[in-house]
Amino acid sequence: MYTAEKLATIFGCTVSDLMAINREILKSHQTPHAVSAIPELVGHILEYIPSNNFGPHLLEVSPIWKAEAGRVLWKRHKKAEEVYSQAANICKKAERAFWRDCADGGINFDKLSGEAEKVIQEKRTRFGEMAFIEQAILRCSFISEEINKGEYIRMMRNFELHKDGDTPDEDAFGDSDDDSDDPDDEE
Repeated sequence: MYTAEKLATIFGCTVSDLMAINREILKSHQTPHAVSAIPELVGHILEYIPSNNFGPHLLEVSPIWKAEAGRVLWKRHKKAEEVYSQAANICKKAERAFWRDCADGGINFDKLSGEAEKVIQEKRTRFGEMAFIEQAILRCSFISEEINKGEYIRMMRNFELHKDGDTPDEDAFGDSDDDSDDPDDEE
C-alpha cells in the first residue's frame, strides 16, 4: 500500500494535488456518465510523469492506471522512434556530405566535421530518450519475450547499446543502405 506522500513523490506532485484528483474520481463515481472520464483523467495525469518513474507501482493502482500507463508509454515510444529516425536520417546525410568533401580534397573539412559532430550527438540524444522509454515499457511488462520476442530483443539491445554510448544501424528502423529513394543523393 502506498501512502499519499509516497504517491505524490512518485507522480511528482503534492499531496494536495493527489487529494484533489481523488475528490474528482470519487465525484465521478456518484455520477454514472462521469465514470467514462476516469481513464481520460488518469491518462492526463500519466502524461506528466517522466518515463523513468513508470514501473510496476503504477500498475498496481488499478486496471485503469495499467491500461492508461501502457497507452501513454506506447504513444511516447512511437513519437520517440519517429524523432530518432529523423535524427538518424539527418546524421546519415551529414556524414555523407562530410565524406564527399573529404574525397574532394577537404575544402569544407572544419565546417562539415563540426556539423557532423553536432548531428551525431543529436542522434545519440534522441536514441537515449527512446531507450529510456523502452526501459519503462520493459519494466512495466508491456512487452516481454513471450508477447513479442523480436521487439523484446530489440528493446533490450537498444538499452545495452545506449549504455555503451552507441546507436543501432539505421537498418534497425527499416531503412536500407539502398539510397535510390533519397532525393538529396546526387549520385
